[in-house]
Amino acid sequence: MFSILIPVYNFPCFDLVRELAAQASAINVPFEIICIDDASSLYKEENQAIQNLSNVSYTELTENRGRSRIRNLLVSQAQYETLLFLDCDSKIVKTDYIQRYLYEMRQYNIVSGGTLYDFLPPANPAYSLHWKSGSQREPKPDNNQQKTFTSNNFAINKTIIEKYPFNEKVVRYGHEDSLFQMELEKQGVNIRFIDNPVVHLGLETNIRFIEKTQESIMNLYDLYVSGTFDGLDTGKIRLLQTYIRLKKWRLDGLFSLFFPMMNLLNRKTNTRGHSNLLVLDLYKITLFAQIARTKQKKSQKI
Repeated sequence: MFSILIPVYNFPCFDLVRELAAQASAINVPFEIICIDDASSLYKEENQAIQNLSNVSYTELTENRGRSRIRNLLVSQAQYETLLFLDCDSKIVKTDYIQRYLYEMRQYNIVSGGTLYDFLPPANPAYSLHWKSGSQREPKPDNNQQKTFTSNNFAINKTIIEKYPFNEKVVRYGHEDSLFQMELEKQGVNIRFIDNPVVHLGLETNIRFIEKTQESIMNLYDLYVSGTFDGLDTGKIRLLQTYIRLKKWRLDGLFSLFFPMMNLLNRKTNTRGHSNLLVLDLYKITLFAQIARTKQKKSQKI
């Protein structure tokens, strides 16, 4: 018996839910699929057809909850002990996708299947940065050699996630997955990584991807200074570790001075389809240093 939980936001996901329902029905085990739309503005009519599928419920919220709260809400509505989380912009690529999870969940409390991107780059270069970053930087599913957790495709025991839910203090985009993984590992709950990926379909435009990157970095800084990471192993957040080293070597101020130049270079290259991940990396670390420098100056004036 298992529950499939899908947070829906501005993406058509009828085909995904239909495929999941077909695989689940073929196993001949009691199941449910719960979809909650987090106050989307797009594809509402298309997604409403989801509720016509067997063993599927679909609810539309009138106020956006955010990535952490919507996942915790889905958990509260699930009736079975084994939970399978999927983002709505996913594509199933294995015919035994659900069976693989159910087999692994006989032995483990949380199992992560990983993410893939289309082999070919998008035809429209306006989407190239997200594709290149995801294809080259996100860890590939490789039977427990992967070490970085992502919440778009995983199964978990309900009692575990009820005890250690997603941190709802993370309101803005970014790093709720890192916090979740670090808290589980702190509590001695190890994640089993397997080769059971989904393909990520929802590519952002280059401009929107950079905007979300900026939002994620601002969120990371706020979490860092608030003490949220105290007692947790932040080694999986490469950007934060790089900044801590720069600060230790007293180079953080120097890097902040380079932000205007890297901001301009990033927009001239990465927003125009000439994707360069080194430029993006330098933009990210100089932005983090700039945010830290600006916030510290403000706090000193108070």
